[in-house]
Amino acid sequence: MSDLLAIISHDRSRPVGVEAIEGLASSYEALRGPSAVRETAAADWAAVSVVDRPQPAMVGVERQGQGWTAWAGPLVDPMTTAAAPLERLDGQFALVRLEADGATLRVATDPLGMKPLFVAESGGRTYVSTSALALARHLRLGPSRPGLESFLRTGNQFGRHTPWEGVERLRPAESLTFTPERRQRGSYWQPTVEEDVRRLPFEATAEACVDAAAAAIAARYGERRPWLDLTGGFDTRLLALLGQRARLDFLTNTSGEESDEDVRLARQIATAAGWPWTRFGLPGDWQELLPERIGEAVAWGDCHLDALPLAEVMQGHREKGATESMLLNGGGGEHYRDYPWGQELWAAGRSRTVNFERLIAWRVLSPLDLSVFRQDPTPAAAAGARAELEARVEPFAATPNTFQCDLLYALKATGHFGAYQSTAGAWEHMELPFYLKPVFTSAISASPRHRNYHRLMREMMRRLDPRIAAIQTETGGPAEPLTLRNAHRFAPYPWRRGRRFASRLRGRVLGTGDASPEPTAIDRARADLFARLREEGRLRPTQMRSAALYDSNRLEELLDAAVAAPGAADWTTLGRVLTAELALEAVDAGVD
Repeated sequence: MSDLLAIISHDRSRPVGVEAIEGLASSYEALRGPSAVRETAAADWAAVSVVDRPQPAMVGVERQGQGWTAWAGPLVDPMTTAAAPLERLDGQFALVRLEADGATLRVATDPLGMKPLFVAESGGRTYVSTSALALARHLRLGPSRPGLESFLRTGNQFGRHTPWEGVERLRPAESLTFTPERRQRGSYWQPTVEEDVRRLPFEATAEACVDAAAAAIAARYGERRPWLDLTGGFDTRLLALLGQRARLDFLTNTSGEESDEDVRLARQIATAAGWPWTRFGLPGDWQELLPERIGEAVAWGDCHLDALPLAEVMQGHREKGATESMLLNGGGGEHYRDYPWGQELWAAGRSRTVNFERLIAWRVLSPLDLSVFRQDPTPAAAAGARAELEARVEPFAATPNTFQCDLLYALKATGHFGAYQSTAGAWEHMELPFYLKPVFTSAISASPRHRNYHRLMREMMRRLDPRIAAIQTETGGPAEPLTLRNAHRFAPYPWRRGRRFASRLRGRVLGTGDASPEPTAIDRARADLFARLREEGRLRPTQMRSAALYDSNRLEELLDAAVAAPGAADWTTLGRVLTAELALEAVDAGVD
């Protein structure tokens, strides 16, 4: 679970009693369930509680003089102590620290902001939580219409804004400092390029990146036996090979059906490497389980992720957590390649200007049927996303756009990988090794020309294990470098990339992607869930808490079609609608 709750009084003559922090903890547990571990710390004017469920706990309180440091999530620093200066800490964590003098208190998010940390102000106090929904429920806050519409349009959220009025998310490496005289915001760390790595030739760059990542992974996870996600792509394979170089004792897993290409390739990779491997699929009674699991997904997703696919992902975490409590995910491996600046086209690395319009069109606003909305939320969602993106790179305006795009991709990843990392905490501790500071820094320090076309990743994998690099990827062709001798094996690559591009273009131009009229077991489970909720009166368009956002007739059509023909249902739109509605139920609020 690895979560943090705190209350800080702005007037130190007004104490924060034990009952106040217990009340916030009760609101939290009413949503996410009871915790197995809870530690607290307090001053007269501030109180903090850290809670956890998976074991061993990733929370703690360390006391120093009149102060203490309370944290949730793994802390990594050279001194192996929570009392180290903020700039020396690493990992994905949330932290509240009362300095040893008992006068200065700091609230901080991790260096890249992957672990969500939210704040709200009410009644002369600042409330802090790793759950936005808990703050909204406890403080009886209504929905933020722009925040809610942004989620409905994009399917996730990054940056300050949330679907809840008065609740904001802290940015990467952001700290809030409370002293007797004032409250202020600041940043305790910023990514930089290591120029000695940037100047290296190609092969030396690959070696430097391998060494930096393997050393960081060995130092952080050497005493654990984690799960590693494994797919048919590049990022998870690279992570597993780095784990092998770091001499980790790990288990690999893949989610999906036996017929999925990801499953087939992952099994082939794991078998060739000798890694223990397990496939996780949804249980046969998923149709009966989903009505219960959807509430869990809403509670942990904070209305930042679509609860329909999230419920399916969390079922896998539940099963994996029964064996081992730590999971390593390959999110962030994209920084070893040119994906973060793909929208810059020919201007990549040749300009200090980021094409925000194209970035948002390509990376934020995926195709969606907008006919269900009373008012198109696209302009407001695009404007909000642009404001957050521009704020992130404002201090780096003099740097090449490729460096800026690395930071922008990492920021956007807080709304995807970071959000999923948080939700995994219901059953296991998920970490993102590629977003540890030394790993991330070495990746973004590599010359962009080395990262184009997967060149750097391929060379890294060849160095780590040429046998595993030679196995095909799901994008077509092997994961090894291209040579004259293996060029024929890359033939499927351009064809598959072209097919994907055509599918995306079809979605943008026609508003639809590939249809799948034959319903899967997942489709049928979802359709049954919607039918139940409609019978209960919770998804009747004119009576919904979010009814003001939709064209009720069009929403009725989509709901009818989903139940009647689940294989052709628009689950993307309906999943977001369902998530927003159930989140509003959870905080007992509605849209005016």
